[in-house]
Amino acid sequence: MPLPEELVARIERTVALYGAGHPVSAAEIRERSSAIGVLPDEDYVEFVSRWGGCFVGVPVHGWGNASLLGSETCVDLTMRSRADYGDLVDGLVIADDGAGNPIWISPNGPVHLIDHNNGFEVVQLAGSFRALLDDNVPS
Repeated sequence: MPLPEELVARIERTVALYGAGHPVSAAEIRERSSAIGVLPDEDYVEFVSRWGGCFVGVPVHGWGNASLLGSETCVDLTMRSRADYGDLVDGLVIADDGAGNPIWISPNGPVHLIDHNNGFEVVQLAGSFRALLDDNVPS
């Protein structure tokens, strides 16, 4: 099911403010993600295929990110997080929280963060990528 129109409108306004990345086709997103053993979330695929990696109240790394995010791809972030945290990171890392804690979409949908300052506690930030966007994209 596509992202809701109201959320898309909010994303569009936020992207106009902070800048879009370079969109990547859904097929390419799936191919690049499968190369590291990840099946990407469909809402994430829609997001990156429309706006690329960009900031919308929360950073969302893809490929060809907006300059605000820098050049680290979600694959780069995932591989570094796997090296640092092992099996705690079980999905595609889309961002960090600015303090070095990875934020990822788990295979079953929820978005998590590892709090390395709190005994490597895994914290659920949202029930899904869509919910993360809905909670963080400004109105």
